[in-house]
Amino acid sequence: MAFPVSDEIHLWVIDESSVDDALLAPCGSLLSADELQRHARLRLEGDRRRFLITRAAIRSVLSSYFPDAQPAQWQFSRNAWGRPAIAAPVLDSGIQFNISHAQGLIVIAVTERGDLGVDVEYTGRRCRTLALANRYFSKQEIAALQSLSVSAQRERFFDLWTLKEAYIKACGMGLAIPLRSFSFEFAKDGISIAFAPERCDDPGAWQFWQMQASPEHRLAIALKSSNGLRPMKVVCRPLVPAL
Repeated sequence: MAFPVSDEIHLWVIDESSVDDALLAPCGSLLSADELQRHARLRLEGDRRRFLITRAAIRSVLSSYFPDAQPAQWQFSRNAWGRPAIAAPVLDSGIQFNISHAQGLIVIAVTERGDLGVDVEYTGRRCRTLALANRYFSKQEIAALQSLSVSAQRERFFDLWTLKEAYIKACGMGLAIPLRSFSFEFAKDGISIAFAPERCDDPGAWQFWQMQASPEHRLAIALKSSNGLRPMKVVCRPLVPAL
């Protein structure tokens, strides 16, 4: 597998139902001692299964780009807000990856173009969308949401939520960034972001993508490029780890 060229984001999609239980042991054999300890501390079987699949998947994906490194050899670090990064082996590459999961689906995004964030949400879950919007969204986003019909509000809510999560993950700070401190707008020519005065960032440095990952999963990607806003292509691939 060739490493993503400079105008591509690779999106690896794992349908959890496609991973047979017989593959869980091979998945576990790829994990580090620290990851196995974290796995053992998880109480719910679904969480334990997802953790195995996710950690094996990111190791398999990275080794598909760098075949000299076996999946079990990758080592990872985390920043102060928990964002993972490659600690070893040392690479002559600006590779970035980000991971997200929602009910039944795991997504890994990979690029070498800049700071990358991905978020996927299960839209079938029950939630009070307007109440959550009033708590977390900016005034502009709330007003735009309330102007829509009731049937359109839920869809727009997940559009905004996935974009916000993708942005804060790309920044590497998670919810340390207040969700009200930036706003998204939708137009025919794409998605744009605006920042409140207290949020020092450049709207012109960002690109966003949004797609339907499944009939019940909404997905968003955020990229802050250090090399200008050249057109990018998102390439989607299904994955079953440990095969």
